[in-house]
Amino acid sequence: MKTCFALILLLTSFCTVAASTIELEDGFVEYEIKGNGDIPVLFDAGAVSGMAGWDAIWQDLPEGITALRFSRQGEGNSDSCEGQRSAADYVDEVAQLLSALQIKTPIVYVSHSFGGITARNFAAAHTSEIAALLMVDPANPRDVEIVTQLNPEDGHLEVSNVKENDYKMGAGTWCFLDVVWDKSDSVGYAEIGDIPVTLIAGTRAETSPSHTLETQRGRALWGKYQSEWVNQFPRGKAVLAPHSGHMVQDDQPALVLNELVKLLNRLENVN
Repeated sequence: MKTCFALILLLTSFCTVAASTIELEDGFVEYEIKGNGDIPVLFDAGAVSGMAGWDAIWQDLPEGITALRFSRQGEGNSDSCEGQRSAADYVDEVAQLLSALQIKTPIVYVSHSFGGITARNFAAAHTSEIAALLMVDPANPRDVEIVTQLNPEDGHLEVSNVKENDYKMGAGTWCFLDVVWDKSDSVGYAEIGDIPVTLIAGTRAETSPSHTLETQRGRALWGKYQSEWVNQFPRGKAVLAPHSGHMVQDDQPALVLNELVKLLNRLENVN
């Protein structure tokens, strides 16, 4: 739920970027590759933003990597999508993209918001192709739980209203809504295995919250539940960002870049 609350406010804030396109099974997808280092790093943005969701950090990426960002179908300058796609569709899209571009694996998978759903599912389905995960305020199915826990009287109505509004706003264009609103437990350590995972959670409360998740108590629980997920990994690391909202890479780009460098260093030390 938090994912769509945030993206609704940000629909007009993303600029277009120069990119190439490549044809996958269901149509053309735009992408951009930067650098030619030894470590391949995939950047999977939040819903609606397309690959422009990484603009704030794209020009300052660390050396030694080959960075790839893309816009999933239905976003950015990629071909439109039809109907509702499944979580497996998004995983397959990433697999096709990596194969078509001949990106060597394993990769470091950097994700934000909705992209975090695909990152987790891809890591579970393609365990040998993932070296590490950096998750920037990823979608978490416990967002609804936070609302109903903190607002037991009206929380279910609040959730219902947001869901109804999401489907109205996204009718015919937002093909990710069924995945966003599937509140099944996220895959975790049991499915993904022992890899380095860093999760940054934006925990800043809004001055004038428009919904329960933006309140101080809501953000505190958000940070707690995000931390619980990543701490199940033996090499998991939770980073709370009290000065950031959902768009951590925009609010604190240096933090995201620093955590990426630290994650890359952890991989080098292992190797």
